[in-house]
Amino acid sequence: MDLMPGGDLRYHICKKHKFTEQQIRFFAACICHGLEFIHSQNIIHRDIKPENLVFDNEGIFFTYQGYLHLTDLGIAK
Repeated sequence: MDLMPGGDLRYHICKKHKFTEQQIRFFAACICHGLEFIHSQNIIHRDIKPENLVFDNEGIFFTYQGYLHLTDLGIAK
């Protein structure tokens, strides 16, 4: 697995408390894109939660330079 130094989504929710509509749309797009890919590989994640969504590029997602990634496929089918 690649290094994702930006922290998980739960950490950023606790830290910021509020996001803009554009940021939330970006998060949703990243999640949908990730799910589309793993579903195309016939994999079901089964454990989507903020702790399993991590940022790359040191979490600089407020300027759209970091992307959200799905992790923890331990109970995936």
